[in-house]
Amino acid sequence: MNDGGKIMGILQMSNGKRHFIFSLLFLGWIVDSLTLFGMNIAIIPISKELGLSQTQSGMVISSFWLSSACMTLLAGWLSDKFGSRKIIVIAIFIISLFSLMTGMVGSFVAILAVRFILGLGDGGLPTGSGVAITEIYKKGVRARAKSILLAAQSIGGVLALYATAVIADTYGWRVMFYIIGGIGLVVTLLLSIYYHPPKVESATQKEGNVAKTPLKDLYKNKKLWVVVIMYFGSSIAYWGFSSWMPSYLEHARNLNLKEIGSLAMIPQALAVVSAIITGYLIDKWLAGKEKYLILIGTIIASICLLLIFNAPSIQMVIVYQSIYSIGGTAISMTILTIPLKYVSENIVGMFMGTMYFVGGLAGFVAPTVMGALIDMFGGSYHAAFFFLAAALIVTSICSLMFKTPKVNDGVFESASSK
Repeated sequence: MNDGGKIMGILQMSNGKRHFIFSLLFLGWIVDSLTLFGMNIAIIPISKELGLSQTQSGMVISSFWLSSACMTLLAGWLSDKFGSRKIIVIAIFIISLFSLMTGMVGSFVAILAVRFILGLGDGGLPTGSGVAITEIYKKGVRARAKSILLAAQSIGGVLALYATAVIADTYGWRVMFYIIGGIGLVVTLLLSIYYHPPKVESATQKEGNVAKTPLKDLYKNKKLWVVVIMYFGSSIAYWGFSSWMPSYLEHARNLNLKEIGSLAMIPQALAVVSAIITGYLIDKWLAGKEKYLILIGTIIASICLLLIFNAPSIQMVIVYQSIYSIGGTAISMTILTIPLKYVSENIVGMFMGTMYFVGGLAGFVAPTVMGALIDMFGGSYHAAFFFLAAALIVTSICSLMFKTPKVNDGVFESASSK
């Protein structure tokens, strides 16, 4: 789809409809984040009930990310070809159904299998949503639209960390997943009935032959790989940290589930604010200066990672965790807006699919590696936190290498044309 066809479809849609269908997408992201962050809390009682080691606990979290990574590339291609609607509805259905089934498992192998299938849905959602943003909004506001979806992920994280901790502690972790799955099926029904982004393909076809960017040009582009490596490093830090922080608070700081959920809400709430502010700044004043936001974010997050495990009190742990959330969210938000603002329209799905693929690989690698490091060093989290800091250093190096596109090279579009 070319830019002209996209704009025609967007202009034909009223603001009321645009905001309504985007709100449905917002709800879908909240459901996804509930099951994602809910597992970071639930893994504590699950590990005790099923007798899992730290390495096995990391594998349970990682199994989700392996299938998610595998699905992102396919979802990107399908979204570019057929639009976002089918991908998003199917993704939310899979996430919801297998959240229900998570509450029914009774063994290590069973929970690995269920979480693996659930990850297929998660792999389709962010890639399909990236295409959805290009269908619904013009370029000038896409960073803000993306920031709202990342805010939805953080809001879901806030709800997951507190509500799921209370539910799991009071009624058991199985009930927690039954509730999440039930809510998700309701959202799936709403999406299937009301989610209809503009159909822009027909408008594009009327304009005649449109130049397409060959996939070989996409994967030969050096800027793509700089962005991809940046996202891989930041995802290692983000998902490794969010996966193991609740367990760290329980094991190293002796907190219970309710205390963990209550305290963890503070950093997540600040992550919501960080995502929204970052998106606004990129759209308004910092377009073309993304590399500096990423660099500053990595410096802040790396320092906080190293301070957390040496903090003298739980209060200082939360302070450092909160600052880390602000910096870490700014990194992810900035990297994810680069394709939406600079990549040619007809391959934005594949580009973002490639990014989410390596992000999923990072989500698979980080929890397992951290669990193995914790077991290797006798329950100490020091090496695991240094591992995350090293990933952020890689991201900061790549940010210095990234150059904002100046001319149309067939993959990236001119910054001046926006």
